[in-house]
Amino acid sequence: MAAGIAAAQPVPVPQYPGPFATDDNGWGPPKQWCPGEPLPATGNHVTDPFRGWDMTVCHTYYYLYPGMGNVSNMIWDGDNPPPKPGPPVGLYCDPNLTNCRIGDHP
Repeated sequence: MAAGIAAAQPVPVPQYPGPFATDDNGWGPPKQWCPGEPLPATGNHVTDPFRGWDMTVCHTYYYLYPGMGNVSNMIWDGDNPPPKPGPPVGLYCDPNLTNCRIGDHP
């Protein structure tokens, strides 16, 4: 047997590490539900039931802010959740008002 040097080829790094190749739009990693598992918590299955949730197939889903879900008030079913809303509008104080006490106001 001849002696030699073994060199390993570098392995490419996956573009999306983990089992799901999705863009979560800032909602965190996706969750998965399959038949036989308990339903994801909606806060209240009586007043906020799942709409259109197929109980015979696995689902990839995300928790969103209330009112943004597509199968319940705050659960998005699918790989393409909407982006998070922008930050709330900041405080504006009119410098002509006498009660405006912001020292570094423009």
